[in-house]
Amino acid sequence: MRTHFLSLLLLTATLLGGIGCQKSADNHGHDHGDEPKTAQISVWTDLYEVFAEHRAPVANKPTTFVTHVTDLHTLEPRREGMVKFVLRQGETVAEHPQAAPARAGIYLPGITFPKPGDWQLTLLIPTGGTNAPIELGMIKVYADEHSAQHAEIADGPEGVSFLKEQQWKILSKTEPVPKRRLVERLRVPARVRAKPGLSATITAPVSGQLVAASAQNLPQPGQRVDAGQLLALLKPNFSEAGAKVAEAQADFATAKAGLDQAEAAYNRTKKLAAEQAKSPRELQEMELAYQSAKARHSAAAGFLATFKQAGGALAPDVPLLMELRAPIAGVLNSVFAGPGEVVAANQPVFTVLNPETVWIEASIPEAGVARLSQAKDAAVESPGEAGRFTPITGNDRGRLLSLGLEVDLATRTVPLIYETANRESQFRVGQNVTLHVETARVDETVAIPESALVEEGDQLVAFVQVSGETFEKREIKAGIRDTGFVQVLDGIKEGERVVTKGAYAIRLSSISGVIPAHGHAH
Repeated sequence: MRTHFLSLLLLTATLLGGIGCQKSADNHGHDHGDEPKTAQISVWTDLYEVFAEHRAPVANKPTTFVTHVTDLHTLEPRREGMVKFVLRQGETVAEHPQAAPARAGIYLPGITFPKPGDWQLTLLIPTGGTNAPIELGMIKVYADEHSAQHAEIADGPEGVSFLKEQQWKILSKTEPVPKRRLVERLRVPARVRAKPGLSATITAPVSGQLVAASAQNLPQPGQRVDAGQLLALLKPNFSEAGAKVAEAQADFATAKAGLDQAEAAYNRTKKLAAEQAKSPRELQEMELAYQSAKARHSAAAGFLATFKQAGGALAPDVPLLMELRAPIAGVLNSVFAGPGEVVAANQPVFTVLNPETVWIEASIPEAGVARLSQAKDAAVESPGEAGRFTPITGNDRGRLLSLGLEVDLATRTVPLIYETANRESQFRVGQNVTLHVETARVDETVAIPESALVEEGDQLVAFVQVSGETFEKREIKAGIRDTGFVQVLDGIKEGERVVTKGAYAIRLSSISGVIPAHGHAH
């Protein structure tokens, strides 16, 4: 954080030093001696921000309107292209086209109003094959210089001065503040793990020498494999093979009995659940137990099959090659040995992982369980991607699998498990993430992005753009936080424009003790 702060300090010092002369904070950079006061115009549309400054105009004399045009999609100044200023007073219309900006983002039209009075000023910016009209408001035009010099022009808003040239350098961004539906979320550490049945380790059933199948190379990590695909052959030590056959048969018999029992229990619970005699949670637990038993049975069957497929050749003079096959479809994750290497019994040779569905496990503090809502919608924030949230529920993405029924006596937490799709491999098995779980508290409220918040000691502040080059610092009373947004209980009103990018640079400008001169052509 300190390194980040110093970097921003250097950036701001560079920005402040690069624009015109510098003036003390006392005169706010606007004291030009006997210069006439200038009026300011600030307008925002969906496409552009326009900030213009001008002196009181006199009829039939050109008045320079220093007009800054910012593209709100790129946050850059409009560097090229014509614009047109249109004046209207009753039936009288006058146009002042400008072929190009005088310098990046700044047009300097000398606008001549044909007669005194109030004129409506419109700026037309060619965009997407049409003109984007931007209403700059009503301009009061005076009959002579004396009247213009004594015109009452309102002072610009007070606040932190941060020029358009500075804003363009750092691509600062402001956004109107809306009301949003915020859901308070419990923020807890979590870990990604493989879904049971979708990861497998292929081990050597006996010690022996690894042999590539049919003179082929062994499959490599990252390669997709099918269920039952032959990965390699194992030439076992003869002395161990006989004992392993008996062991494999016993394991298969045990797994078959366990599967039969789990299947019967699942079918019974399913029937009772349909009659509402069992809860959905109990049905989920029985389904999980059934799936686990199927996986154990499949593994035992595959283990026994390796001996049967070898032909049961146990005589010393008959070669015995045992097949090592992938028990599931997926991606070959690891290869631990190569052709010709000797591996020990039960030593891992390959691991296969199907990453398309994963579990995300967390431990909810005992005191937080009661705050969870019925829906328990959730999103994940990955390390190194602060502020980026990946939903893991809804729209066929995933579901809450289990909220534990027992509090861990040591940690005073309750286990929480989500199952979610991982088709784009956005999650890695074993990855630590932050889980944001919705609670029962929901508000329709004024909210701003967390990127708008700046810490000042123990206080949170944000900066509101009150004109093109002026920002107000507001102390924020924060409430609910929800996937990148924070509720504003006090400090900002709906519809105001808050800085969401570049807030630290503006803060540093506010505390530098130096306010830059405008540096604009008047």
